[in-house]
Amino acid sequence: MPVTERQLAAFRRDHESHFLHVTSPRYLAGAGDARHITHALLAAGWSVTSDPACPETQLTSPDLSARLEVASQFTSSRWWHLTAKPPESTTWSASFSRQIPAEILAGLTDTLLTPAPADAPDPWDLFREAGWCVTQSENGTGHEALSPDRRAVGEYSRPDDIEFASFTWRIRTKKYPAAVGESALDGPAVWDGWLDQHTPAHAVAGFVTALTSAEPLLRGWGHGVQHERTHRTGSVVADAHQQRIKNIQALTRATRRRRPDTAPSSAAPTPASVPTAARPR
Repeated sequence: MPVTERQLAAFRRDHESHFLHVTSPRYLAGAGDARHITHALLAAGWSVTSDPACPETQLTSPDLSARLEVASQFTSSRWWHLTAKPPESTTWSASFSRQIPAEILAGLTDTLLTPAPADAPDPWDLFREAGWCVTQSENGTGHEALSPDRRAVGEYSRPDDIEFASFTWRIRTKKYPAAVGESALDGPAVWDGWLDQHTPAHAVAGFVTALTSAEPLLRGWGHGVQHERTHRTGSVVADAHQQRIKNIQALTRATRRRRPDTAPSSAAPTPASVPTAARPR
């Protein structure tokens, strides 16, 4: 199901009259526009498979191996829910609350649009390269990475309260910096995220790359973040969105032309805003 000209025109109308601010850190910039994700999936051949009469939106991949649900009417803690069953592999899932910036979640969903690379960098290396502090998790079963401003944390660990629970990724951004000696996973959250232990290495790395990027996001005014006023309007966002859709459409056509017996390559072209893939330890 392609993105229509009417949909792109509606996106432009919704943005072009707004004046924008350069906003950082990006993980506190606010949700942004969900169509940054959903239009990209449609451009790659995904279909809307939800009941038109239901407030929940569901998109399914062409091979039926992945499904993304936006279930706003149920709970704000699982606003986004992604389930994937790669061929000859284990099913995995990820969930995120409402205020995750769309550009960060796209770091994960965009990895579903291309074949998995042959290799992927370690996510802890990605955290360190971005200046995050990597230490052993508080319960001693894994590791966590804390942002320089102490307002975002990523942890790969077994939950404290379930003795035989599997390891999971947990991500939290906070309204206030974590105090020294305080768990960064405690306190009021801006948004939370969870990825289970079977999430593929390149998908984890795509998400971590988007999460830790120093590149600001363009937003309206918000609280608790740094803003740099610009003379740019939302037409810049609309232009970039249209180019992103064109890039994904071109990438999808190129992927479909590949011979079935061609091995995936880490050098495959990537659409705009698709981060480098990686492997967790």
